[in-house]
Amino acid sequence: MKSVGVLGAGSIADVYVRNAARMRNYRVVAVADVDAERTRARAAAWGVAGETPDGLIARDDIDIILNLTPPTAHYATTMAALRAGKHVFCEKTLGTTLEEAAALVDTAESRGLRLGVAPDTILGAGLQKARALIDAGAIGRPLMATASILYHGADDWHPNPAFFYRAPSGGPVHDVGPYFLAALIALLGPIEQVYATGFRGFDTRTFTAEGPQKGMTFPVEVMTSVLALATFRLGVQATLTTSWDVWRNSQPDLEIHGTLGSLSLPHPNWHGGPLKFARPRGEWETVPLDDEPLNRPNWPPEEPLHANYRGIGVAEMVDAMERGQPHRTPADLAAHVVEAADAIVASARSGAPISLALTPRRPAPFSAADAARLLKD
Repeated sequence: MKSVGVLGAGSIADVYVRNAARMRNYRVVAVADVDAERTRARAAAWGVAGETPDGLIARDDIDIILNLTPPTAHYATTMAALRAGKHVFCEKTLGTTLEEAAALVDTAESRGLRLGVAPDTILGAGLQKARALIDAGAIGRPLMATASILYHGADDWHPNPAFFYRAPSGGPVHDVGPYFLAALIALLGPIEQVYATGFRGFDTRTFTAEGPQKGMTFPVEVMTSVLALATFRLGVQATLTTSWDVWRNSQPDLEIHGTLGSLSLPHPNWHGGPLKFARPRGEWETVPLDDEPLNRPNWPPEEPLHANYRGIGVAEMVDAMERGQPHRTPADLAAHVVEAADAIVASARSGAPISLALTPRRPAPFSAADAARLLKD
């Protein structure tokens, strides 16, 4: 049983800690945040110790730092944890630049430490079943994919949304894009080149969600709509349409089309379905996922609608450590996600295609039996 310290107690932290109680091989023992009052409140609510960030990283009884700080803090905090000899599981993204991500990958490898990176939704039932179908040849040779991220941003739901619109890590490509990029890379392998265009739909945003920034207006520093074409080394062409300037849309979240069929995948923010498959000239058929452990709705707790098992990546990383195997949310894949997101934004600014250099390994499949072995229920 590994001991985990949660670094960063923002809005995403609660689901991680709730899910930790479902896992067989790790437990949360402490929390730290730069906001001391938030640390005290979270520690009391979760029944764990409260620490300062430095104190958390220095604790001898903590094996893994679960880094849930804002993206702009990921490099400094993850590097500090690695230098202290801690394994790390980091929320996306792994740094705000490729240089930061590469330095973290190198540091973890040189010190013999594990560095796992969200999204662990690539381990989810829907995406893993889709992978099994692709690998079995159900859709033939993959030809193209489409991904759509279309809504009006975090203004109405996040209590502290200003950072979403600040450079360098704000905007839909760097915030929601990693879910889709990680899913596509896990399914289809590395990206070779991207070409994009984009714009800023609104010069300012007025936030309406309950929180300290409600009613405040902030300048928008990033492109809030970016349309990208990605060419994968496998030969697949994929479009990624991202926008926080859209009031409503009816586009499918993620589809992959091949010579023998098509797949309609679940939103990669979740671990479960629905997943649909269409044969040549056929209608969509639902692919059963009911027996998959990570397909069971568990979020929100009061009225579960979605399968949200954030933290399964930590459990899988611990299991891989114990078995002496590579874990399935690897830092080199996460660095490629950063590389791709950065290149997409750079291409949208310059109007020129950009080639990518990294070629991360494709993670091993993660079966329903693998998931069941790590869950208590």
